[in-house]
Amino acid sequence: MPSTPNAQSLLCALLLIGGLTAQSAPLLIKIVGAAPLTGDQAASNIPIRNGVVLAVEEAAQRFAKLGVKLEYMNADDQGSETVGVSVAQRVAADEHVLGVVGHVNSSVSLRAMQVYARSNLLMISAASTNPAITTQGLTNVARVCGRDDVQGPIAAQFVRDELGLRRVFIVNEGTEYGRGLANAFRARAVAIGLNVVGFVTNPDTSLTAAKPLEPAFWQNLAQQIKLYQPQAVYYGGVDPQGGALVKALSAAGYGGSIIAPDGIDTDHFVKLAGPAAKGVYYTSTAGLLSLLPNATGFIKRFQARFKTAPESYSAYAYDAANVVVEAILSAYKTGNKIPTRAAVSKAAKGTEISGVTGRIGFTAGGDRRIADYFVLQFKTATYPGVVVRKLSSAPPAP
Repeated sequence: MPSTPNAQSLLCALLLIGGLTAQSAPLLIKIVGAAPLTGDQAASNIPIRNGVVLAVEEAAQRFAKLGVKLEYMNADDQGSETVGVSVAQRVAADEHVLGVVGHVNSSVSLRAMQVYARSNLLMISAASTNPAITTQGLTNVARVCGRDDVQGPIAAQFVRDELGLRRVFIVNEGTEYGRGLANAFRARAVAIGLNVVGFVTNPDTSLTAAKPLEPAFWQNLAQQIKLYQPQAVYYGGVDPQGGALVKALSAAGYGGSIIAPDGIDTDHFVKLAGPAAKGVYYTSTAGLLSLLPNATGFIKRFQARFKTAPESYSAYAYDAANVVVEAILSAYKTGNKIPTRAAVSKAAKGTEISGVTGRIGFTAGGDRRIADYFVLQFKTATYPGVVVRKLSSAPPAP
């Protein structure tokens, strides 16, 4: 039939056009932002996620010139180790993903990074401070923040040298993050002669950062703490539980000092603690944006994009994402094609950038070669606090 050749010709033409379209479509690369984006920690982690979003959006034009479409991808781990592993498995299964900025909670990072390691997928955390993250010999892991085995001892030293106090009570919320910091604080406290009058670990072993304890627990604990008459209370944990503890201590009439780690370095903590936040000290591996060397332009761009001011770790997430970007571009140029995950991970360890938070380069294990540490205080019940001490340190020797 006359129509048959015409139909076949049309079909061939359509297939040819389709093939050309598929070949001319841009290649796709994704960078993931992994953090608790729902649940109790969402308020303090969305600003971190937004730092990643901004970096990816700004880098997209550089990739477009190479014929590559760069996309941001959300990964909500809910602050849960179980969910984090599930999220990591889903992320790792997406062949377009070449880098993960996250996770935030150390307990989640420690589990998720094992999943990523199986496919050499790069994971760079902006906020996971547990030492074990960079001491397991994984070639795909790095971080742009400091470590708990420096942060915890700094707090103990501050209590003795700056506050002049001796009797301390330590509260560990029970997560991997809280446990590491509480133990690091206690070890230094004992070594420098502080009197640790009490050490409490949350008895609910099922606790995760996404599952805070009931206020009644902290109210009862506050009453018990008072019986030991500590001059200072050190809390190892994150903001939902930290806000409840500080509020309970205030209600119980505790009048001593309180110091905590960067888990309470959030506006969310202040809102939870209310007026009781006033006077609380905290250490952080992230400095105030006003102190960061290259923050002015970043703050303006962040506010323009998200209609809200960035928080301290927003800048660290932005820098972490830019390390991923540079690693991908470095590996891409080498082969002039979409690089392998292994190539990107290798390139990341050798990447050096001048970021919002300063100069960034990595040790073989993936630690930032020189990290800043800060002691801050909420002079009023408003975020952020005021820096009262700053120091820079290399990571402990392996």
